[in-house]
Amino acid sequence: MKRAPGGTIVQPHDIRQAEKPRLSGRIALPCRIVALFATAASAQPALAQRNAFTSRPSGAERQIDVRATARIEYNDNVVVNDPRISQGSSTDDLIGSPSLDLNVVLPRATGTTYLAGSIGYQFYNKFTSLNRENISLTGGADQRLASCLVHGEVGYQRRISDLSSLYVLDAANSFNNTEESRRYSADIGCGGPYGLRPAVAYSRTEVRNSLAVREYADSNTDTVTAQIGLQSPSLGTISLFGRYSDSVYINRRPVVGSAGRDGLKSYAVGLQLERSVSSRLNLRSSVNYSKVDPKLPGTNSFSGIGFDLSALYNADLFTVRLTGSRAPQPSVIYFTSYEILTALSGTISHDLSSRTSVSLTASRTWREYAASSLYPDAPNSGNDNMLSIGANATYNATRRLRFVLGAGYDERTSNIRLFKYHAKRINLTTSLAL
Repeated sequence: MKRAPGGTIVQPHDIRQAEKPRLSGRIALPCRIVALFATAASAQPALAQRNAFTSRPSGAERQIDVRATARIEYNDNVVVNDPRISQGSSTDDLIGSPSLDLNVVLPRATGTTYLAGSIGYQFYNKFTSLNRENISLTGGADQRLASCLVHGEVGYQRRISDLSSLYVLDAANSFNNTEESRRYSADIGCGGPYGLRPAVAYSRTEVRNSLAVREYADSNTDTVTAQIGLQSPSLGTISLFGRYSDSVYINRRPVVGSAGRDGLKSYAVGLQLERSVSSRLNLRSSVNYSKVDPKLPGTNSFSGIGFDLSALYNADLFTVRLTGSRAPQPSVIYFTSYEILTALSGTISHDLSSRTSVSLTASRTWREYAASSLYPDAPNSGNDNMLSIGANATYNATRRLRFVLGAGYDERTSNIRLFKYHAKRINLTTSLAL
């Protein structure tokens, strides 16, 4: 099930990767039902994740794609202007990232089993204390039962925590933290080619940090989503959904004036439209009313409009992808109770030849923070903004060998005690299918 953009710097998502497999025959309908449900649930909080979990592979055919990948990148500000990391030295560094990339789909007569993601490591030439494993895996299976499809999935991530999430009051060695995230989810959707299509899902996400000084960001989130859809030949599929989410920071001890732990409960109800117009346009959009009920007194509540948008347009000469979302989610910022994340991104790509393609990407995120007044040093209000732009050129030398040259620029502004910075980067990636 595709997760919402959750995290610090929201990366642009490939809409084609987020689509559910399109199977033929009797399996196709239940797959579309679960795909529809998954997109409605995708606006749910991603629980303090600076990057979304890996999406399930696209396509229904058998795939066993295993690639050895090597990436080298120069970044002129890897320490994001944090003097606790740079210790007075220059802020640039060279980063090497070898990895094994997996994209496996094994169809069965009554469903599909899949595994996707990457197992790798990052080596810094100068700031060697930042060297860390970089793992992101998602595996799951679908099983058809009569007119219903049952889907289960497990996601796992382990990497150095996002350096841009460091608050000025964090301990001096907080940048050495490793963040581990686990997600377990299950859903079931039923229905025929016409009429009502009910679906229900449950997910649990757990975030853990290796350093005791960053345990304040350890959290658990349980989410339940229910949806009922109706297909219209003229409009596509229209769905009504509701969602309840309960998040708690498990290692924030109760403070004076409160008997409970910090966390939040959030509620959302909304409408979703999913429609394809020939082979040119694929649209999925939803709008909802969200409400956040903080668990600690002294924390501002929130109620307002949220949305989730994905659009893919295939023109003759180029392809355009647009994504956007607005939703509340837990935060990894110093004792912050929650944040409202608004994210917009767009990518335009063009095939220069059968082997060469180019793409341009831009994204913008806005974060609004809320914390309890019982934590006097935490940002009980405030925001930060991130702008990212990038360009890539891809060359497929052979069926197995691929090269990607990329460049980008990141800029972060904030009106609270988070480090403002800008960074330029250039990278080269080589991958070989095994």
